[in-house]
Amino acid sequence: MLKTYKERIADIAVLLVLLGGLVYLHMAGAALVQRLGYIAFDHYNKVFPRDTEEPLLYPENGIAGTVIIDIDESSLQKLGQFPWPRTVLAEMVTQLKEMGARAVAFDIAFAEKDRTSPANLLEMIAARSETEEDNAAAAVDLSVLHGLPDHDEVFAAAIAAAGNVVTGFVPADQPTPDIPVVHAQRFALTEPGPYLRSLPYFAATIEELSAVAAGNGSFYATPEYDGVIRRVPMLISHAEEEGMRVYPSLSLEALRVALGEDSYRVSVDSDIRSGTGFGVTEISLLDKHSGNFYRFPTDPQGHVMVYYSGHNPQRYIPAWQILDGSAAEDAVRDKIVLVGASAIGLRDLRATPLDRDLPGVEIHAEIIDQILRGQHLQPQFFGKTEVELVEVLAILAGGVLIILFAPFLGAVAMFSLAFLLLSGLLAASVYSYQHFGYLLNPVSPGIAILTMLIVATVLGNLRSEKDKRFYRNAFGHYISGELMEEVLKSPEKLALGGEEREISVMFTDVRNFTSIAETMPPDALIRMMNDFLTPMTSAIMAQRGTIDKYMGDAIMAIWNAPVDVTDHPRRACLVALEMLKLLPGVNEKIKKDAARQKRTFHPINMGIGIASGLCSVGNMGSKQRFAYSAIGDPVNLAARLEGQTKLYRLPVLLAEATAKAVPDMALLDADLLTVKGRSEPERVYTLLGDENYAGSTKFKTLKKAHHNMLTAYRNGDFQQAKEILTEKCVKSAPKDLREFYAMYLERIENYIENPPPDSWNGVYVAVSK
Repeated sequence: MLKTYKERIADIAVLLVLLGGLVYLHMAGAALVQRLGYIAFDHYNKVFPRDTEEPLLYPENGIAGTVIIDIDESSLQKLGQFPWPRTVLAEMVTQLKEMGARAVAFDIAFAEKDRTSPANLLEMIAARSETEEDNAAAAVDLSVLHGLPDHDEVFAAAIAAAGNVVTGFVPADQPTPDIPVVHAQRFALTEPGPYLRSLPYFAATIEELSAVAAGNGSFYATPEYDGVIRRVPMLISHAEEEGMRVYPSLSLEALRVALGEDSYRVSVDSDIRSGTGFGVTEISLLDKHSGNFYRFPTDPQGHVMVYYSGHNPQRYIPAWQILDGSAAEDAVRDKIVLVGASAIGLRDLRATPLDRDLPGVEIHAEIIDQILRGQHLQPQFFGKTEVELVEVLAILAGGVLIILFAPFLGAVAMFSLAFLLLSGLLAASVYSYQHFGYLLNPVSPGIAILTMLIVATVLGNLRSEKDKRFYRNAFGHYISGELMEEVLKSPEKLALGGEEREISVMFTDVRNFTSIAETMPPDALIRMMNDFLTPMTSAIMAQRGTIDKYMGDAIMAIWNAPVDVTDHPRRACLVALEMLKLLPGVNEKIKKDAARQKRTFHPINMGIGIASGLCSVGNMGSKQRFAYSAIGDPVNLAARLEGQTKLYRLPVLLAEATAKAVPDMALLDADLLTVKGRSEPERVYTLLGDENYAGSTKFKTLKKAHHNMLTAYRNGDFQQAKEILTEKCVKSAPKDLREFYAMYLERIENYIENPPPDSWNGVYVAVSK
């Protein structure tokens, strides 16, 4: 009994130390805590998006909301490719002003002068006439271009006349001479610059335009670690010799211009005694009509949390409708207008908690709208005293309850208690989010409570360790060490099952292995295969591949399972190239071994097939024994392509999906091939080199000739195909392609003598695997 009492005291001491450590980690691990919170807050935003039916805070100022003028596909079809001449944008600004827009903000940086201006066109025509013998421009009367107004001057005049236009700028990666114009004044008792995100370089709208605009704001957004935009800096800074210059965001400038204000106010906390941390706490704009301020909270670096309502097509008006006057005035009157692009190729797509590909201009609209309606999320940052205190109290309360009840409750009761604690924490988090906009993090305290529960359960029940030993003894001989560790964390993983993933699959095989094996004693054969498989395996693992299985002389490898590998098609291709580089060294080693044993040397040649696509991956087999593997059409296709390398006399064949994923590598279209077991043809490619080789003049010459040859071949012009092949392709081809072109020559000559039927479509149907 005394021993049990001592053990219980020891368990309580361990749990108290653990609880203190969890509280410390929560308070010290700011970035991790924030990331965990984002998991919950993203879900909240999806379930409870911002209500756009909420009334405006101060309707007496007449601002009716926001609207986006969209440079969409229909506008490009009607007005031509973008960028348009700035005379068109000048017309748009004038039209929007006449329609009653309160402010017009361009989510476009006009960082260069308009290249379609008359003077620029004259320079371009003159430059072409000096370099081209056929000077068509000489026959054109260019006098009409002289004296026409500069497009930027026309645009600047329209901006100045409107008096409500906001231009913008973006960060630049390299030094530029651009220093954005500052229009707005700010009032702050403490200079906010040192606390803000500082940007060294900019790509700014040319001063000719930004100087006459009513405002100038930053497009800069701050993606989080996962690429999702949850916060946007409303202020940024730029260090200069004279001091720190502060710039507002595009959304802040658009709202300021719409309100007719010259300035905005910045609240800065620099008092360590306040407990809220150093930095910006709030930005406000005066509404003269009501005498009230639009106030919105920020984190210390001036970021505002975006409270998303979700993509709203009703916010958008195609640009062409403004220019031809078909848009309704009510759609623009008294609204803050944002001009941006959603057309394919122009879209500035951003990931948000609600949308994976939201046009960036709509994020500006979301921010303005949430300010106009007073719908704010309190920024989540380390040092937010009230929220942090609640989170710490939740950890302490949950931990103490677990310590008190752990000795007396069984596992089911303990998990029930933890469920109640976590449910209460989640309910409080949801309630504070919905009603107060507070981001109370339920994930970090929840993990802390679960950690306490797990440790308490382990300390109270030594049988779990015996269970682990049982699993190791029972299954350790059948599965890998990595899978064993997963099983120990989650024993249910021993059951069969899997998931669907996009993967790349590689099959390799030694050519004529059976014939080689028949001439070698078993020990020499095993030694030869080890000499071959070892470097090939190292090449696969060096590119984060997984060896699925060895099948005699063959290897099956996969990428992007079980570990994520985003660029898996490229890595598989790089491995194929590396294997071909390693092969001569492997043969040299095998040759020396054969010489020592006075055996005939049989050099190894290999074929490689690669395919990419959706496969089922996971533990496969029986309940007694299984292995991690992949099945699916790409697996079968890769195996078939490896087999067809012998037919095409090529070392590597790639499926079309893989080739499309690596367009910058040195690829050649090999054929339209229907492999055994499939009814539809597959466009297959061969791989000659990496991106560097693809950019070489030698490869470009070969690729062009090869393309022309295949085009003639598939069009049924076999005589033309033969001429191109023999006169151009063969002469440009590297050694690895000589036999491939010999195969094509045989096929073409056969078709010349025995023409295919009229229904022939260029597809070759494989008759063997």
